[in-house]
Amino acid sequence: MCVLKKYVFLCVLSLGQVLFSQEAEEDVIVVNAEKIEQTIDTSVEQRKTISSAEIQKSGAKTVGDALKMLPDVTVSAATAGNGNESVTMQGLGNGYVKIMIDGIAVSTDISGATPIFQIPVESIDHIEVIKGADSVLYGSDAMGGVINIVTKRAPSNVDESEEADEEAQKVKITGGVTQEFGFSPVIISWKNYTAGNLFISGKHISNSLTGSFDYNPGKKKTANDALAGKIIYYESTKKILGFVRNTFAWNDDWGNAGVYGLYTGSYQVSNYTKTGYDKGSDMTYASHRGELGVTGKYIYGENLYIDSFVAGKFYFLNTTYNVKAGMYSSSKVTRSNSFDIETDARVHWKPNKINDCTIGANINLESMSGTSFQKRKYALETALFAQDAISLFNAKLMLVPGVRLDLSPPIQESVVIFMATPKLGVKYNPTEKTTLRFSYGMGFKIPSLKEKFWIFQHNYAPGAGNFILYGNPNLVPEKSHNFMLGVEQNVMNLFTFSVGGYFNYILDLIDSVVTDRNASPQIREYKNVDKAITYGGDFSMTTELDRFKAKIGYAYTGAKFFDVAISRWKNLALRVAHRVAASAEYCIPVIETTVAVSVQWNSPQLLNSRTAYYTPDYFMAGCDISKKFFENKLAVYVGIDNMFNNLHFIKGTNGERQKNYYGLNDGITLRVGAKCNF
Repeated sequence: MCVLKKYVFLCVLSLGQVLFSQEAEEDVIVVNAEKIEQTIDTSVEQRKTISSAEIQKSGAKTVGDALKMLPDVTVSAATAGNGNESVTMQGLGNGYVKIMIDGIAVSTDISGATPIFQIPVESIDHIEVIKGADSVLYGSDAMGGVINIVTKRAPSNVDESEEADEEAQKVKITGGVTQEFGFSPVIISWKNYTAGNLFISGKHISNSLTGSFDYNPGKKKTANDALAGKIIYYESTKKILGFVRNTFAWNDDWGNAGVYGLYTGSYQVSNYTKTGYDKGSDMTYASHRGELGVTGKYIYGENLYIDSFVAGKFYFLNTTYNVKAGMYSSSKVTRSNSFDIETDARVHWKPNKINDCTIGANINLESMSGTSFQKRKYALETALFAQDAISLFNAKLMLVPGVRLDLSPPIQESVVIFMATPKLGVKYNPTEKTTLRFSYGMGFKIPSLKEKFWIFQHNYAPGAGNFILYGNPNLVPEKSHNFMLGVEQNVMNLFTFSVGGYFNYILDLIDSVVTDRNASPQIREYKNVDKAITYGGDFSMTTELDRFKAKIGYAYTGAKFFDVAISRWKNLALRVAHRVAASAEYCIPVIETTVAVSVQWNSPQLLNSRTAYYTPDYFMAGCDISKKFFENKLAVYVGIDNMFNNLHFIKGTNGERQKNYYGLNDGITLRVGAKCNF
């Protein structure tokens, strides 16, 4: 705990930068990683945005919870004991979806999962999701898509008029505090969530401090076993999650400069086997993550500016497996860590009304160490990239060609890797209310250190969900071709719908392959699959009337690989074929109280293509009721999660139900909370 307090104290003192504009109520502003601001309607890429208001009404506490609102983004339901959630887009999962905070990639979890579970929503202004391969600007780990988390910030007063100069010189302090308690009447347990932010701004400075603390004591259960005797285990996961982020920036006519820092720590204890004589076995999962970075932007005029950043990132992961099986009881501890340094510089030049050019360079040095191997491993990736956004016919037609050159020099046992990948995006507006989009992008993915060297023990679920995954140092890079087509239509300003489809063709796909399905736990290894395809589409519809808002969406995902042994295409495992997400809210007149409901459903996931082993489906519904007081400075809300108490429709291959497989022992959960702004 002393080490944890030390890290939190250092991060509170850390300062940070602000690179993004706040979201306007009338027109959502999105910002590419190349820092070009544009509205959703004018962006060439197919993208969606989740606002802070939508996040609040959904009851989400983490980025993972918030992303579940989108049908075309699959976030795995966190099974008991799993400290991270995984995210999949276009049939491509962890390692293929780039997660960024304010345009800077977050440090990668050694376990291979994304860090969305460890990012609270309290600090978020909005979340921008870009679908499809865009590896020209974002690198090899963006073949499936990009998720950019834009944080809240304290606005600077540098643009105040001369008449208001005296007022602009004053320091402004704003902020807010959120307090929530959760109760589970099913297993008689409670949990606590506390969060807050503090913004300080002056004429040239802006500083934002955000923190949160999420505590769930879990639920212990006692059982008797013929071998182990009396055993005590966590039926419901014990979880402690802390987060703090501070950003500071100096803003002036010439641009801005600043530094930022963050720390997040996670500690979880749960039963992980759930079956057999070792039912009392549990796993302790502890992680520490931190970042410290320097950023800057220099404006040479209206048509030319440069921005860059240098960021250092660390991640520690410790897991302890306690097996309780009578005289065979044992304990195993694994420790791993990673340290990364990334720098990025981009020049943006708009020579005329037609062209908007971006030229940049990126260098990323990664390192990883752990009990899986004796010597620290290193990897270096460098890249040059260029892109031009071409606007024609009064912006009715936009073309975005681009190219990226990747070079990975030899370090330790690795060899030189070089690749050039092109991109082309097209957007056409035949009418003011119709938008057509098409894109092609070539992807290139260099095997990660985790895929090459780490040994990962996945003991979070029963059956085929319990396995050991081995790295493979002989992996070769992937190459892929991504095609996307989309249509968006506004119908008489009553509702808007969008339809899209995609196709990915992948050579040498890096995937986990079962090498010994009879072993206990099952043995898997990373291998290059000769060729694979992912394909699918999605449909969504939104409407916003006077007091009523609603959205519904459906996404289909297909994924196959060519099995050379039998010369036949077979289904790839670990993909959700069908997914539905819907939400609605209504503000009741007179009492001005908002009622919001949300529903999501995932079809069963294939875990093993050879044995056709499937998980149960996943169905979740929730409801939130909120009321604002004192000129919107105080909001009080009540929410119900898992309101149908683990109702679902399809059992797993071995008869598993949603409750047991996904570790949802809390059942129906009631939340009561308040948010105060000052």
